[in-house]
Amino acid sequence: MAGDEINNGFGECGYFEAKKSKLEEQFAAASDPFRKSNLFQGISIFVNGLTDPPSNELKQIMMVHGGTFHHYERSHTKFIIASNLPDVKVRNMNTSKIISAQYIVDCLKNKRVLDYKPYLLYTNQKTTQPRLVFGKGKNTSRANETVAVSMSETAPEPPPVENDLGNILKVLQLAAVAATSPKKEAADKTVADVSTLSNSVRTAVDPAFLGEFYKNSRLHHIATLGAGFKQYVCELRQAHGAQPFPKRNELRSVLTGKQELNADPAHYVMHIDMDCFFVSVGLRSHPEWRGLPIAVTHSKGGSAATDVPVHPQSDRQAERALFADRFEHQLHDNFRADKVRTGFEKKMSLSEIASCSYEARAKGIRNGMFVGQALKLCPELKTIPYDFEGYKEVAFALYDTVAQYTLNIEAVSCDEMFVELTDLVADLQVDVMSFVAHLRAEVRGRTGCPCSAGVGSNKLLARMATKKAKPNGQFLLAPGIDVLAYMAPTPLEELPGVGASMRHKLEQAGLRNCGDVQGTSREKLETLLGKKLALTLQQHSRGIDTRALVYEQQRKSVSAEVNYGIRFSNASECETFLRQLSAEVKTRLTDIKRKAKSITLKVMVRAAEAPIEASKFMGHGVCDTLNKSAMLQHPTDDVNVITSHVLKLMNEFDLPPHELRGIGIHLSRLSDVNEVKKENVLLQMFEKMSEKRKVEPTAVEVHEEPQPELELEQAEQQSQDDLEPQQPLDMSTTNTSINNATIDPEVLAQLPEDIRQEVLDNMDEHLQPKRSEPRDRKRRKAKDAARRSLPFPSAPPPSVKASAKKSSNGAQHLRQALRKRYRGGGQTDEIVMDYIDKVSNHVHPAIFEYISRPEVAVPQNLQGAAAAPSPPPPATLQNYLLGSNYKTMLADWVSNQRYPNHTDIITMNEKLAELVKGRYSSRIYDIMKHLCRLIKHKHEDICEWHMAYRLIEDTVQHHMMEFEGYHMMLAERIGCVMCEPM
Repeated sequence: MAGDEINNGFGECGYFEAKKSKLEEQFAAASDPFRKSNLFQGISIFVNGLTDPPSNELKQIMMVHGGTFHHYERSHTKFIIASNLPDVKVRNMNTSKIISAQYIVDCLKNKRVLDYKPYLLYTNQKTTQPRLVFGKGKNTSRANETVAVSMSETAPEPPPVENDLGNILKVLQLAAVAATSPKKEAADKTVADVSTLSNSVRTAVDPAFLGEFYKNSRLHHIATLGAGFKQYVCELRQAHGAQPFPKRNELRSVLTGKQELNADPAHYVMHIDMDCFFVSVGLRSHPEWRGLPIAVTHSKGGSAATDVPVHPQSDRQAERALFADRFEHQLHDNFRADKVRTGFEKKMSLSEIASCSYEARAKGIRNGMFVGQALKLCPELKTIPYDFEGYKEVAFALYDTVAQYTLNIEAVSCDEMFVELTDLVADLQVDVMSFVAHLRAEVRGRTGCPCSAGVGSNKLLARMATKKAKPNGQFLLAPGIDVLAYMAPTPLEELPGVGASMRHKLEQAGLRNCGDVQGTSREKLETLLGKKLALTLQQHSRGIDTRALVYEQQRKSVSAEVNYGIRFSNASECETFLRQLSAEVKTRLTDIKRKAKSITLKVMVRAAEAPIEASKFMGHGVCDTLNKSAMLQHPTDDVNVITSHVLKLMNEFDLPPHELRGIGIHLSRLSDVNEVKKENVLLQMFEKMSEKRKVEPTAVEVHEEPQPELELEQAEQQSQDDLEPQQPLDMSTTNTSINNATIDPEVLAQLPEDIRQEVLDNMDEHLQPKRSEPRDRKRRKAKDAARRSLPFPSAPPPSVKASAKKSSNGAQHLRQALRKRYRGGGQTDEIVMDYIDKVSNHVHPAIFEYISRPEVAVPQNLQGAAAAPSPPPPATLQNYLLGSNYKTMLADWVSNQRYPNHTDIITMNEKLAELVKGRYSSRIYDIMKHLCRLIKHKHEDICEWHMAYRLIEDTVQHHMMEFEGYHMMLAERIGCVMCEPM
């Protein structure tokens, strides 16, 4: 099925997608001769149905004024132009970008891009958010009708009641007072309002809760925008290809000759960051508030934020003490500890500030502070609501502006990016800071929002330069500057990767800034942080950053988490919500065209000492966080598979549903749904080599005296049934000469460079007989290997133990008998003699039984067949596991993959099962021991490798019990505290 989806022409790279792109290119090419302005630059539209003006006129307008006209709706279409839409389409579409055609007309009339919100046809705004004035389509359903009415028309009506606990309690108090007053009708109406409101207060039990939560969650929107722009950069780079940048020519004529160029070539990385992004976007609708202290938050501020009713089952004092203790002593986060100590005062709003202006920061207000606490510091603080569509609009304008000049962009978030400027500056032959100034001015002109930019020789220095440039400025850390002196006073928490816990650990050692680290030895840092972190910190403190810009970033995980409104009374409600959340995360997975192989369930449980209700209405309060993971056999985007594993993990927690306060589902180990199933490249190479040998004749060396080989071959043929399970251990040594040309070049090209070179260099060593080495030296090596090998580590039954004891006592006699048996005419078959020399003092009973048999005579009439030896065994993974280089192969597998490939695990399971059937217990023990050590010493503590090892171990033990009747004793254990079964 996967193959059909890829080749049906409608996939991501199919005919239909190519057609859409070609239509866009044709439109762009046709627009150039007629373009009069760039009024609609960066704006793309798709016309759905009949409009006024019609589709053709809108297309001409966009063509003449720099816009883009899409013949089909695409993921990056900015606006859908329509007059009205069927109800079913409205329910299935993103209504946030469906506008009237009058928007285009009015923009053209005013000669500027207007705010599109008044032209929206449909919106999902709720009573908790301000409403916008817009026209209503004829066929709009009641669910989507949210037409705003002017305040003058609603003056006689009471103000709308908000869905929060404070207003509920206030209305209840009003109802109680009104019940004793003569105005009985007013009291009855108030109580009725309370009843209606109580039903509308949503928790996770409500089927519509999840959609409402994500529509109003700022963290969700921020994370979605950040991930979306990383994908957007990938799409821009893929669509652009090797095309030139026309805007560079325009800029070259503007800037050339107006500045002095630096004669010394340098490496330039720019970090650009919007200033107070949320505030700047919000001030576009409130220009009269510029220069005032502003904060963006859900709270309306004012007196309502300093007199918030408290839930009767909450205890702010106890919750404040618990939060402060955890933040200070467990997380070592003094800022958050101080925040709860000063912001948890009675009746103060606990709504958090997402962004605040520089004027507010001058008053002591910080991002993340509670609104109630901020109002104590600055009573004149103005609060504005979130404008998620505005953030998206400005972010696209920022990225599109930079993309006109270069696509060497590493997206960080919706308002922040790194840009590689070295090639651009060299191409334009302009001063780097002149270009930065021009770019910042263009961004300010298109968005109305200021931004700051820093330039340095690497990502770290560029970010440090931006801190110096803010607000609304630019700064260059010139190549000749004393970086050590510049970095010395920088606090360690400003370095990337240094969080509260690491900062606390460094402070305990007397290290507070980069200068302190510069004067500290590497050995001391390694004692504190470990080898890898110590090296990184030492380099960053000196301004050294070896990280390259990542232009095309792939999503590594998808998650959906809710920590608000989680209130269940029974297991059935919890299960229903888990199914809804699984469907949500599945939708996100499908949107990015990926499949997941690992599922993690995260739950937040009310701490035992925490109050029953949180101080923040429907918040999570003080919680303990628990995680459980499951690795799937195959990557999936099936909602049923995801749901079943999530429910299973929740059952394993065995928690009371009423104690849950937060639930999250995290999907990782992502793979492309259109990607052909990735195979083990080494195994694929071996299989293709085997297939070629079946079709193409292979050069076989025929030696002058092949008699010993014939004797062994015929003896094996006559006792084939008994011999197959007891093949010699070293199967990598054969009498076949294989040229490097037999390796499939396509498969070889897929290998990493180091492995590919090793395969080419060591082909003869792996696949040719080792004839060049003297026999005595080979025997000595075999004996040394036998001495190093461990005895069989399993626990066999008594009968097998007796046989093993017998074999141990007669091992030396056995070697002599075997040499005599396979020695004829002074010529010895090296394969057999190598095997004989490797017989250890502890021979497995099955091997002892075979090699102790009496010699089988070889018929004379078969000896002439030596001139035409039988085809050699294929070079399979099993042969390599039996060969002398199995440790190298295992090391390559573990070190070259961050995560284990599912196909590799299956292949390893199959081949080890074959080795169990072949009674290669000693080699299996060595393989498992070495594989376990490789995984334990892998630099990253990746539990996926740990789980992969346990899967392989379970397979080995299953087959050992099936074929031998006992388990193998494996002394090496992973011992991971994160994933080790209890």
